[in-house]
Formats: sequence, structure tokens, C-alpha cells
Amino acid sequence: MADLNKNKSDERAERLDSWKEIAAHLKRDVRTVQRWEKNERLPVHRKHHEKLGSVYAFKSELDAWWNEGRIEPAAGMAAPTRATARPLLAVLPLRNLSGDPAQEYFSDGFTEELIAHLSRVEPALLGVIARGSAMKFKQSDKGADQIGRQLGASYIVDGSVRRDQERVRISVQLIRVRDQSHLWAESYDRHLRDILDLQSEVARAVTAEITAKVSSTEQAKHAGPRPIDPDAYNAYLQGRFFWNRRTPEAIKKAIDHFEQAVARDASYAPAHAGLADCYALLASIELGILPPIEAMPKAKNAARRAAELDPSLAEAHASLGFAALWFDWDWAAADKELRRAIELNPAYPTARQWYAEYLATLDRMEDSVAEYRQALALDPLSPLLHTALGAEYYFERDYDRSIDQSRRALDLDPNFILAYFNVGRAYVQKRAYAKAIAELTKARELSAESSAMTMALGYAYAAAAKKSDAVKMIEFLKARARRGYVPAFYLGAIYAGLRDVEQSLAWLKKAHDERCDYMVHLVKEAAADPLRKDARFAELVPRPRR
Repeated sequence: MADLNKNKSDERAERLDSWKEIAAHLKRDVRTVQRWEKNERLPVHRKHHEKLGSVYAFKSELDAWWNEGRIEPAAGMAAPTRATARPLLAVLPLRNLSGDPAQEYFSDGFTEELIAHLSRVEPALLGVIARGSAMKFKQSDKGADQIGRQLGASYIVDGSVRRDQERVRISVQLIRVRDQSHLWAESYDRHLRDILDLQSEVARAVTAEITAKVSSTEQAKHAGPRPIDPDAYNAYLQGRFFWNRRTPEAIKKAIDHFEQAVARDASYAPAHAGLADCYALLASIELGILPPIEAMPKAKNAARRAAELDPSLAEAHASLGFAALWFDWDWAAADKELRRAIELNPAYPTARQWYAEYLATLDRMEDSVAEYRQALALDPLSPLLHTALGAEYYFERDYDRSIDQSRRALDLDPNFILAYFNVGRAYVQKRAYAKAIAELTKARELSAESSAMTMALGYAYAAAAKKSDAVKMIEFLKARARRGYVPAFYLGAIYAGLRDVEQSLAWLKKAHDERCDYMVHLVKEAAADPLRKDARFAELVPRPRR
């Protein structure tokens, strides 16, 4: 009888008897878990009565579903096939024990490099959460179980870095999220020149503990990396530190550090890939700092050099694919390079994002969204990925879904400028002009009156028939252009909002000649609708060769 009572007690503790209890267990609101049950097969049971029904669930089933590696679909969207049945691993930011806050870039950089190594060791057996989501937990006081649930990770690597001049000591431990058990721990002491070998050694040890079978092929691939000049590696880590800030000033500092790394060790492929990423971003319509015809050849040359030095470097092939699509307008080359990047490192979310954008330009929206879901499974707390997916919904003219997806980005980062931009332009197309202007004013303020957000606000004013305000934005951009580079596309966009076809086409022709990356989007851009009847517009829109 005692055993029977105990079993009943255990069952009551295990069972959740309402949506409210289920939501509390998963630390989400009721609407979210109901959506997961509908779209993503959250294991919820139903008991039907005469006229009513009730739901219940078991904690163990919910925990198993969570740790399987969930992918949350957008509201109203059919459940996708799960990206992977692999366990997911999260590497938490390694703590800096050097006693010098200026060394934070080193511990952050080593974390990023360890994530990159782990993602390449056994991608078929182990998925690795991307850096962006992992870094959200820097200096967090959350436990392994809480972090695991939020990231959908089954395992966590935690540890510390202590650097003393040319020596570095790494301590790491592997934790299983389900029961918070410590599966493995080790400390390493190395000279800085052997840092690449150390990263590979730690990556193989962690992966072996989880999969119990690191293949001989992968061991050979990652065994014995060459020594690296400590100063070159140090400069590279500083470059990545600034690159991750994604501001114009920080990108320029990143270039300086990557160039220092190349000067110290010209054969270090990741430093060349870093330069490619920097120049591509400076040329993008998002920042508009350098003319694409000036910056993108530098990006391509750096990416090619990185691929020559290390053909297995996914970042190099992804950068080549990015340049092929957005600068060369060569869809075949973009497909080849982006596929190769994903093949080399399936856990590299940037490659998946760019491939998703490539698929969207071909009107393969279902495939594009699936690729975004793969990226979000690897980097679930990335405001950039949520915003990028929101942008694709915008191009499909599904404005409500674009707003919803972009709001998710703002939940993660209330100051994420591109999310406000997405929400604002969607409101413009919904003719909710007051809301649009409010969102885009916020974006412009956060960006310190950047040219890109000035353009977005100017277009909203124009669409709302606030001509004098729109003209003020045009004059602002023209005055700035007299002092430095301003993408011609920005002016073309505001003139399109004013329905000034001649001026808009003239500026868009200049944007075409500059090889502006956004020209690829004009085929779907709703803001360009007033221009479509003019035969000259079609000549400006790059299209895949048939």
C-alpha cells in the first residue's frame, strides 16, 4: 500500500494539469506553449468530458521534447521538420581570470574560436549553439538547467581562461543539462603559439565525451594544427572582438587588427576571412560606409586568399558566396560557395542565413524559411536572424508576420536598430503611417542619425504625404554626401516615396552602377511599385540567368 501511495504521489508531481502549469514549467506564456503544441508537436494530452475537455502533460515528456533541439515556427506556420535529432551543445563565455579587464577580448575570442572548432569536429552527430546566443549568458547567474532550456541545449561547456604573458591556462567542464551532472573536466596549460592545437584538443575531448566516437577522419583533419605567432593570434582576437560590435567605428578598428594579424602571419586564413567580412559589411546597404565598387573587390580578394590558405574554412566560402550574390549578381557561383560553406560547417548560422537569402531571391520561400529555422536552432537568441527572417516576410508582403518576427528581435535586444527598421517599413506598407514614423524615428535616433535610417524615415514621410519632412531628409543626405560617401540608393528610395519617377530612376541608376547590394531586392520591394511601369526600371533589377 505504501508503494502504491508513493507511485500516486510521484505521478501527481510528474503531471501538469493545465495550460498554466505547462507554461510555468517551460517558463513561457500560455499562448506560446499552445502555439508549440499546435505547430511543433509539444507533447500535450487531452482528456475529453461530455461537453468540455482538459489538457495535461508530463514533465519528463516536455523536458525530452525541449532537449531534442526545438525550432519555434512563426505563428500560423506549419510545423517544420526538425532541423536535427543531434544533441545541441552550448559553450558559455569563458571567464577571464587574468585579473585584467582589458583581456576580456582574449577570453571572448577563445570562446568564439572554441565554438568554431567544436562545430567542425562531428557536425553530423553534434550541433553547436552559435556565439551570439551563447554570449547572452556572459556573467549570467542562471543555472545550467535554465540556460539549457532557453537555448534548447542538451549539454553545456563552462570554464575559464587565465593568460599570463605568453602562457595561457584553460579550465573547462562538460555539464549535462538534464540532471546537471558534470561529465568531464580538464585543465590545460600551453604556450600561446600552440593555442590552435589547444582549441582542437579541447574540441575533440568534449565531442568524444558526448558522441563517444570522434571519427578517424575528423581526428586527422583537426590533429596537429601548426603553431601560430602569438601576436598574430592576439591581433586576430581583437579584430573579432570589434567585428562583433558591428558599428562603423568598430569595423574600422577590426580591419586594423586583422591587418596586423596578416602582417605578422600572412598564412593565417581566419584573419583574411575577417577582413573579407569587414569590407563586405562596410559596403552593405545596412551601413553604407564605402562604395561597393571600392570595398567588395577587397572583400573578395581577402576571401579568396583565405580559401586558398585553408580550403576547409567555411567562413571563406560563405564570404565568397555573399560577394557572388550581392556584388557580382552571379547566382550560380553564390549557390556553389554557400552550399560548400554549409557542407564544411553545418553549424555556421551566417552561411545558412545567406543561403536563405539566396533562396528567397529565387522565390523559394518555403526552402528559405526552412534554412532560417536551421540557423535559429543554432543561434536562437540572435536578434539579427529574427530580423532577417522578418525581412523575408516583408518581401513576401506578409507585413503582419514581418512585424511579429521583428518584435521577437526587439524582445531579445530592445535597441536593435534593424528590427525597428523592419517594423517601420511594414507599417508604411500597411498605411499605418503614424506608427511607421514612430518606429523609424526611434531607429534613426538609435543609429545617431545614420544615412540608412535617415533614408527609411524620409521614405515614410514621403509615403505619408509629409512632403516637406521628406525633403528635409533628402537635403540632410545631400549635405552629408558633400562630405563623404552616401549610397545613391538612399535618395532613390525617398524620391520613389514622393512618386518622383524621374529623380528616383536617376538615383537608382547610380546605385546600379555602384553595385548596390539592395538592387537584388527590387524585384520584390513594395516601395518600388510606382516605378514598375517604366521600362527603365526593369533594366536596373539584377536577375538570375535562365
